[in-house]
Amino acid sequence: MGKNKKIVFLQRWMFIISKISTRPYISKEELLHAINSELDAFDGVEEVNIHKRTLQRDIAEIRSSSYMDISIEYCTRRKGYYIPQDEKSVSKLERLFEVSSLMMFNDLKDIVIGENRPSRGLEHRFTLISAIRNTREVTFVYRKFTDDPSKTVCLQPYGLREYKHRWYLLGVDCNCQPESSDDLITYGLDRMEELTILPRKFKKNEQVKLRDKFEHCYGIYTNQKLPVERVVLSFTPLSGRYNDTCPLHESQRTLLHTETEFRVELMLKITPDFVNELLLQSDGLRVIEPTHLRDKLVEKHQKAIELLLG
Repeated sequence: MGKNKKIVFLQRWMFIISKISTRPYISKEELLHAINSELDAFDGVEEVNIHKRTLQRDIAEIRSSSYMDISIEYCTRRKGYYIPQDEKSVSKLERLFEVSSLMMFNDLKDIVIGENRPSRGLEHRFTLISAIRNTREVTFVYRKFTDDPSKTVCLQPYGLREYKHRWYLLGVDCNCQPESSDDLITYGLDRMEELTILPRKFKKNEQVKLRDKFEHCYGIYTNQKLPVERVVLSFTPLSGRYNDTCPLHESQRTLLHTETEFRVELMLKITPDFVNELLLQSDGLRVIEPTHLRDKLVEKHQKAIELLLG
């Protein structure tokens, strides 16, 4: 085999997750046949020929893997594997695995063109993942985009989050005792310098949940004081088709879908990131409620016009 065994295992895991998510209740025999007949398309994978025992071991390892955070269940009634529909990590994992798998095929550079704009700070990810897993404090120099002077930060790292090609570290100040997700601070990896893992370990507060911090938010900006509001948006048919396949938020629910209008309802906090996303789609969008969101968009458009006209 021409490739590191760990990479081949990851390829196989990725393939299993992808196949089960796209073909719910696939039988053991069908899944095994798919692996043995399709997986050899990957670069370096030769003579797969795995058996049922290997497949069962792979599924058990995916289930028990803490960093995969994904469930694979077996339905005895339908005699097949499936991934629960409420598995929030599925879409993200599929996307990550899809991107990773593209890099593992032969001769893809001529037929698959990714975005050529790597974000700064990506070199910090694996260092931070190591610190998070081992509950070790970190220190780094942080430079904001503003003219504020740089500062040295000591942080207890809890997790990482990606948003629009940028990665962010979430953690709590080394001198604080966190009580909830409200205490989490966010730092952009692209503004970090001199990152160092400290020998000091910290005790993670299990009450601090990363998902709680972003449950009702769009993007990276959070404010626990903001209320969760009902937002109703009306899109043109073209914009509606885009938003139907790529919802703005997990709470998005279709209210109306006709030849002339696509209307949705969302329950979320109206953060600056959400407002900016609506501005990007404003040529095919009408805000029905709340009125203060519509007024905010109008105000931003007016300021943009003033800047354009000088």
